[in-house]
Amino acid sequence: MKSHRVLSFVAALFAACAAVAELPKKIVCEGDYGGHLQGVATDGESIYWSFTVAVVKTDLAGKILASRKAPSHQGDMCYKDGVVYVAVNLGKFNTETRGVSQVTAYDAKTLEPLKTIPLPEMPHGAGGMTWKGDRFYIIGGLPLKHEKNYVYEYTSDFKFVKRHDLDTGFTWMGIQTAAYEDGTFYFGIYGSKGDPSGVIACSGDLSSWERYTCGGSVGILKLDGAYYVGSSPTDKKTGRRTGYLTRQKAFPDPKSRFALAPTGKGELRLFFEGRDTSGWKDAGYVFNNDGNKPIFSQNAPFVSAKAAKKCKEFPAVGIGGGKEFYTPDLVRGVHRAALHGETFSLHLPGTPDSLKGDAALAAAVEAVTREAARLGVKVIGK
Repeated sequence: MKSHRVLSFVAALFAACAAVAELPKKIVCEGDYGGHLQGVATDGESIYWSFTVAVVKTDLAGKILASRKAPSHQGDMCYKDGVVYVAVNLGKFNTETRGVSQVTAYDAKTLEPLKTIPLPEMPHGAGGMTWKGDRFYIIGGLPLKHEKNYVYEYTSDFKFVKRHDLDTGFTWMGIQTAAYEDGTFYFGIYGSKGDPSGVIACSGDLSSWERYTCGGSVGILKLDGAYYVGSSPTDKKTGRRTGYLTRQKAFPDPKSRFALAPTGKGELRLFFEGRDTSGWKDAGYVFNNDGNKPIFSQNAPFVSAKAAKKCKEFPAVGIGGGKEFYTPDLVRGVHRAALHGETFSLHLPGTPDSLKGDAALAAAVEAVTREAARLGVKVIGK
């Protein structure tokens, strides 16, 4: 009898190992959806997917076991003790007061909603969550004027504990996904001009962090010892979104470490139309001081000119042929110049003396040159 039990155990062990080995490198979620993939979670036997307007449960091969439509915007999720928790925002993301943040709890077997927990501490919009020990950690949007990301800590019954401030600098729309594995928090972030997408890896006590340019902005999970990151392409014909997970050889890949450190080669060039325009091509990033090779043209700011005019925190400033920019856009141009040893050129109206009559423009130039000095970027033209 004893040998039989041993043989049964060995057989079960081999079967389990075989099951792990059979997990594909790419796991595709069955179906298509009206919103993009925003987060994933697993209980080791199933995978849970959040598509901003739907919550889906599949087996490990991506076959649907249950699904439920949900109001936009469903965010990243986590699984704990038979319950799937989803960070939800029903208001405006990335604003100071207009987020309507909550957590919706779903039964993991059926995806039936169990309860909704309001999160009044998160005015910028709840976008994702994970857990560590007996605490939940929730992340979300970020207004343009903020240079820190925030992680909100809650007890197991969602009593607010504290807000952790991460001195990461601005990331576009804040943090999108959250996972806690192997003693590390992984926060997925979107990219923007001069600011690549990737992952912020934080110590377990959230006291230190490193940034990487690997995937993870729409989903991170660890399954059977391997890390998977999400992707969410759009069908060009239908406009519907799909989702899939790709296994990573290393996560985060050490080669993708993003270090914003002065190169000693970056330049900020200020060209005043009343003094010298000979080297000006366009406001934007320029490769190797060559104005004919812009990394991209800053013909449009992050938001429309109409919206820029309404911005009270950072008034739009006219730079180069009537183009309007937020001050944070310009500061991030200096970041890019410092990181890659490139030149960031600004064409400014009038002369240096004329800045005295334009407070908004003067403040923008001051912010940009101050950041250049902090990062060791050479300033030419002021």
